[in-house]
Amino acid sequence: MGGIGKTTLAKKAYDYPRVRSRFDVHAWVTVSREYGMRRSLLSLARCIPGMTADKLVEKTEDQLAESLYRKLKDRRYLIVMDDIWSTKVWDDVTRCFPDDDNGSRIILTSRLKDVAAYANPDSPLHEMGVLSSDDSWKLLSVKVFGVNDLCPSELEDIGKQIAERCGGLPLAILVVAGHLSKISMRRESWITVAKTVNSVVANDPDKCLGVLGMSYNYLSNHLKPCFLSMGAFPEDFEIKARTLIQVWVAEGFLKAERVESLEKVAEECLEDLISRNLIMIKKRRFNGEIRSCGIHDLLRDLSLREAQKEKFLHVTSARYVSNFLAQRNEGRGFSFLSNISLNDSSELSSHVTRSMFFWGKLLISSPPHRQISLFASFKHIRVLAIISHMFPAFPAEITQLTHLRYLWIRSNGGLPASVSHLYNLQTLVFQQPELYYMHKTLVLPRDIWNMTQLRRLRLLSGNYLSKPKRSTTTDDVLGLSNLEELSHLCFASCTEEVFSCLPNIRKLSILDAASDDASEYLKNLVHLEKLETLKCVCYGQKRLTLSNWCASLTSVKRLILSGCLLLSQDMASLAALPNLEVLKLRDNEFEGCAWTLSDEDEFSQLKFLLLAEPRLVNWEAGSVNFPNLQKLVLRNCIRLEEIPIDIGEICTLEMIELICCSSSAQNSANEIREEQESMGNSCLDIRVYVDDDEPSSLFDFWRAVLD
Repeated sequence: MGGIGKTTLAKKAYDYPRVRSRFDVHAWVTVSREYGMRRSLLSLARCIPGMTADKLVEKTEDQLAESLYRKLKDRRYLIVMDDIWSTKVWDDVTRCFPDDDNGSRIILTSRLKDVAAYANPDSPLHEMGVLSSDDSWKLLSVKVFGVNDLCPSELEDIGKQIAERCGGLPLAILVVAGHLSKISMRRESWITVAKTVNSVVANDPDKCLGVLGMSYNYLSNHLKPCFLSMGAFPEDFEIKARTLIQVWVAEGFLKAERVESLEKVAEECLEDLISRNLIMIKKRRFNGEIRSCGIHDLLRDLSLREAQKEKFLHVTSARYVSNFLAQRNEGRGFSFLSNISLNDSSELSSHVTRSMFFWGKLLISSPPHRQISLFASFKHIRVLAIISHMFPAFPAEITQLTHLRYLWIRSNGGLPASVSHLYNLQTLVFQQPELYYMHKTLVLPRDIWNMTQLRRLRLLSGNYLSKPKRSTTTDDVLGLSNLEELSHLCFASCTEEVFSCLPNIRKLSILDAASDDASEYLKNLVHLEKLETLKCVCYGQKRLTLSNWCASLTSVKRLILSGCLLLSQDMASLAALPNLEVLKLRDNEFEGCAWTLSDEDEFSQLKFLLLAEPRLVNWEAGSVNFPNLQKLVLRNCIRLEEIPIDIGEICTLEMIELICCSSSAQNSANEIREEQESMGNSCLDIRVYVDDDEPSSLFDFWRAVLD
C-alpha cells in the first residue's frame, strides 16, 4: 500500500556502497500516475554520464530511446523505476534496456501486484508488510529523539501506544513523529495524541491521506463503490470474505459480464482490491482461498472521507439517529457504530438510501405503535444489517421492505409467514438467543418456499423445513431453485420431498440430536447432486452412525462431522469418496478409541485433515492412505499415543500442526521432524502449541464447529 516504504527500501539498495560499486551506470526515474513517456526517458537519460541535457530536449521519443539503448549497451547498469502504475510503462521503456547477460539489474516498485509481476512473471515479488510493534516504536523514537538520544522513561509506554495505533504504516509514523516533535514533551500531551492518532494524520493530508488517495483515484468506476463500502464496518473489524461479497452483490453496484455470476464478479473485485493493497487479507483457507479480510485504519479514514464527499456512505457514533439522518437524508448508505435511540424517527424517509448497518443496540422508549418505524421509512433499502440488537419478535415493518436483498437480524421469536413478502431477498441471516441453540428447533414458515430469489438461508438454531407448497395457479410444487446454502436443518426435514425441491444446494449443515431414524433421513442426501460442503453436528447422549448414507456423498468436497460414531467400515466408505478434499472430525467417537486404516483405504483427493478428537487413543495410518494431503491439524487429542511415523513420508505434506495434544503426540511429531530433516526434507513445517485459542463456552464451541 502507499506509504509502506517501497521507495525507501529501493533507495537503500540503490545507494548501498557495495551495490553501487558493482555497476557502471546508475539511473533512477520516478514514474508516478501522471506518466509521460518523454518525461520518463528524459529523467533516465539525465542520470547517465555523457548524455548532454541541452541536446536531449531536442530529441523525439524514439531518438531518446535509441540514445539510451546505445549508452547502456555493453555496460552493467542498475536502474530503478519507482512508482509504476501501468504495464504500458514497462512496454514503453523495456526497449531501452539491452540484455547483454552481464548482471545488469532493474528494480521496480508498484502498489499494483499485477503490474509488478508483468515485467518478469518468473521473478518472485517482494511484497512489503507493515512494521511490527517493535519496529514501529523504533522508527517513531528515532524520528522524534534522533539516533543518539533516548525517549524519556515517562513517555515510553504512551509512545509505544502511539506507534501501535499507526498500524505499522511507516508514512503514518513519520507524520505522527513530526507532530510529536513540535509539541510539549509532557505525558499529558502525548496521551492526547494517542487518543487522536488518525486525526493527527488527517490534518496533514498532503503527506499521508493524499498519498493513499492516489490509489483510490486510480481505481476504475466499478471498484470505487466496493472500496468505499469498506467504511461501513467498524475499525479493525475482521470481515468474512463471503459476507463482503454478498453485501456487494446485494448493493447492486456490480454488473455481470458475459456469463459470469455476480458473485464471481464480486470475488474478482475483492482480489483486485487486494492486489492493489487497498484491502488486507486477514486469514486464508489452507488452499489459498480468502477467508477474511480487513482494511488499514488510514485507508478506512480515506474511504470515509471520500464516501462522505460523494454522499455514498455516512458513518457515525452519534446516539440520536433522527438528528443525524435529518441532516443527511440524501446518503446512499448509513452505518451506526454504537447504541442509538430511535425515538422520534417516524417522520424520516429517503428514496436514495440503499444500505443501513446497525452495530450497537437500538434504544427504544416510545410507545409500541411507534417503535422501529424508522425501517419502514426507507422503502428502497437493499441491505439491512442489525448485528447486535435482539428484537422481542421479528419486526413487521421489515417485512414491508420488498427491495431488500440482504438481511441480518436477531430475534427472540421465530420467522413470521410474512417474511415471504421479501420476494427479492437473496441472503437471510437470522439468529436467536444462545439458549435456543441446541434446545429448540425453529419451525420455518411454509411460505418460505415462495422466496424464489433466496440464495443463502443462514440460521443459528436447528430448523424444521416443511414439505414444499404447491402453486395456487398451476398446482406445481414450489421449489427454491436458487438456494445454494442452507443451515441448520433437523433430521426430520431431510426428506426426498424437501431435497428434490432444492436442486442447487451446494452448502448444507445439519444440527440435531441423534435419533434411531436419523440415518434413514440422511439417505436422502443422494438427491442433492450439487452438494459440495456438508456439516453434520449431533448433540445429546446418542451418537449418529454413518452407515447407509455416507457412501452417497460422491459430490462432496468438504465434510465436517461432530457427535458421530465412526465405525471402521464407515471410515472406509469415507475414504472412497471421489471428491473429498477437506475432512474435519471433531468430538466424535471412534470404534474402540482407534482409527485403523488398511492399505486399501485411500483418501485419494484429501488435502486437509483436522482431528479434534479427545477420545482417540490409537491411530494407524501411512502415506498410502493420504497420498495428496497438504495439511494435518491435531487439536485437543489429549489421549492420542502417537502420530503415525509414516505420515511424514507424504510428499505433498506441507504442515503438521498440534494444538493442546498429549505429550506423546508432541514427541512423535518431533520424531517425524527429525527423521525428515535427516533425509534432507526441510520443507515440512511442524508446529506445536500448548495453548488453545478455541472458544471457551459450549455455545461458542458449537458455533466454531458450524462456522
